[in-house]
Amino acid sequence: MWLFKDREIVKKYNKIEMAKEIGLHPDTVRKVTNGIQLCSKLVAYCITKFIDKDAEIEDFFEKVGE
Repeated sequence: MWLFKDREIVKKYNKIEMAKEIGLHPDTVRKVTNGIQLCSKLVAYCITKFIDKDAEIEDFFEKVGE
C-alpha cells in the first residue's frame, strides 16, 4: 500500500476534477491526498501522473508495509 507524502502540493488541484479524470470518487481522492487512506499502486500511479506526467510514484508516495 502507498501513503501520500506531501499534502501541500495537491492544494492547488481541484479534487473533483482529479477524481473525474482518474475515475475515482472525490472523497477517495481527498482521503488519499490528505494522508488519511492508503491506496494501491495503481491509484498512486494515477494521482502521480495527474500531478506531473514525468514524475515517479516515489516522488509523491511512500510504500507502507510489504
